[in-house]
Parts: sequence; C-alpha cells; structure tokens
Amino acid sequence: MNPFDELRDALGQEISANHLSGQRIQVRCKALSAKEAIGTPEHEDYPIIKGREVMVEAEFGGAKGQAFADAYEEADYSVDDLMTMALDSNRRRASFIAGLNAVYRYLNLCDKTVHCRDAEPLECASHVAEAVVPGQKVLLVGHQPRFLEKLSAHGAVRAVDMDEGNIGTAFSGVVIEPPEMTEEAIDWCDTIFATGSTLVNGSLPTFLNRGKPVVFYGVTVSAAARILNLNTYCRCGH
Repeated sequence: MNPFDELRDALGQEISANHLSGQRIQVRCKALSAKEAIGTPEHEDYPIIKGREVMVEAEFGGAKGQAFADAYEEADYSVDDLMTMALDSNRRRASFIAGLNAVYRYLNLCDKTVHCRDAEPLECASHVAEAVVPGQKVLLVGHQPRFLEKLSAHGAVRAVDMDEGNIGTAFSGVVIEPPEMTEEAIDWCDTIFATGSTLVNGSLPTFLNRGKPVVFYGVTVSAAARILNLNTYCRCGH
C-alpha cells in the first residue's frame, strides 16, 4: 500500500472516532521564517537558514504540526480536505503532513511535532551517534551538517542529498553524493539514517523493507512514524 493511503486511512479513523468531520476548525498552513522555525542556533549552515528549505506549519485546535519541504503554499484546509486533497506535489504533501501532525498532536497521538530551537539543534546532534550501532557504516539521507559531523566522527558515513549546492562538496570529510547514488549507498551501508522530509518528497518507501535498520529523523515524520511504525530520532523536538 502507498504510505499516503495508510496515513489517510488512519487519519480517517481518527476523524470518525473523535467526531472531527464537518467541524469549522481549519488546518492553516503557512511557511515559517528561519528564525520562527529554529530560532538563532550557533551555526548558520542549516538548510532552512540557507534558504534551501522552508518549514511548513499547520495549526489545528491550538496544536501545531510542522513539515520540512522545498516548496509550500499558504492555504486553509478543513480536516475533511485532508482526506481528499491531491498529493501530487511536494507543496501539497507538505501541507498534508503538517496538517496530519497537527491533528495527531491535538489528539495526543504523537509528540515532537514542532522543531527544536536555538541551542537545541546542537544538543540533539551531540547524542545522534547513540541512535546507531557503533562501528556500523551509516548512510545519511539529507544533509544535516551537525549530524554528519557527529556520525562521521564515530565511523564510516556516506551522505546523499537533493540540494545541488551540496552535491560534490565535502563536509566533515564526507563528499555529498547525488540522489542517483542512493541505491548503491543503501547496498553499502549497515544502517540508514534518513530525514523525515523523504515523506514529503515521496522517496520514503525507497528506504523501507531493505533488510537494513532505518531511523527517520526530525519532526516531519512524527505522526507518520506512529501510523507506519517507523523508528525515529528527534531528541529535542517540542
């Protein structure tokens, strides 16, 4: 089954069980500025600060859900709209995922749906090596500079990213590879450590059922991890 079919099935069950259908509460999707999203962290090389990505935020009944994406829309969706909206682009999928995170947070079905801020990204990264088995070869999917620093200090790492501005450049001694190298890198690695943004760009199924442990990091995947039974890492999310 397509992961989004599973997500919609689960959301539909919660809408029905909690009598949310037809309510006038709206899911309001908007893009946050870098400062709104992660405050003022010590380093300025995060994709959102460099303008490579945006943080899409949805609010439902006072609960907030976020999703990283490379495109966004500013729109109001009802809960029922989430069940029928086309998911044919990154911006639409970002709205859906942010909305799903907000609804699930409202229902107390998941936590850590809001990104960490200020000094917290560094605190999160300082523990990232604990999420993988020491000595294993790690594939990092999505260039997260602090994670790459910490993981590469503990063992062999390869990293793939979609940002052409990163591809071919060495960070922490690791040259960022293009998406075309993903299959080879999966075969090479022992563990996959992937950004939850793979859910938004549609590549998440690439990393499932590969016979390799996979951990998805960040707030984007919060509700989906609960529904799809995914392993996650998000130490300092809110």
